Amino acid sequence: MLELLTTILTCSLYASDDALVRAIAEGPSRKNPYLVLDPIADAAEEGAAPAPKGEAEATARARELAAKGGKPLLGLLELPAAWLAIFGRPLEGAFDPCTNIAIGSAMLSEFDYECAASARSRGQAPLLERVNRRACVLRRYESAIGVDDFEEVIQLELSVQRPRAPSIEDAPILSPVAAPHWGSDQLLVQMPLARAPTPTGPALMP
Repeated sequence: MLELLTTILTCSLYASDDALVRAIAEGPSRKNPYLVLDPIADAAEEGAAPAPKGEAEATARARELAAKGGKPLLGLLELPAAWLAIFGRPLEGAFDPCTNIAIGSAMLSEFDYECAASARSRGQAPLLERVNRRACVLRRYESAIGVDDFEEVIQLELSVQRPRAPSIEDAPILSPVAAPHWGSDQLLVQMPLARAPTPTGPALMP
């Protein structure tokens, strides 16, 4: 898991919600960088084909499905092939973890921008906007990749995700009185507030 988290921190272009990127990578794709999934064809077939074991095999499987009219989802973040074309990357790029995460998270960032703009146009309160934005982003991602239950699956994955990804709003520096417990793997730790030393010498006379 450490390698996946390192890749997300290094390659993700959606830094405001690393937990969401991680949930997609750990959820439906099961952290498999060589995932090739056709939601329609795979649901119709009784026996699923064995998962590809390398980039060449995964690329060949993706091309085979596309030749049959399928729309396979590829790699860690289940990218449609069309997204690779948008970013000028070859099909093989879907199976490089960093490229896959960069493209998928760039799309998440775009959807986030659209969701935020929509919320502002409706005059939504900032707190409500933050609560609803992740669901909005997931719905747009779900629609783009064509998987009906995607939002539900990822929300479930987020609910059991450990360790909990920290929010900057929970950081002790912003909330020193009621700071939450931070796990041993987190960079930020609760620190006592600095206090000015109590003067011990004679008081200065005016």
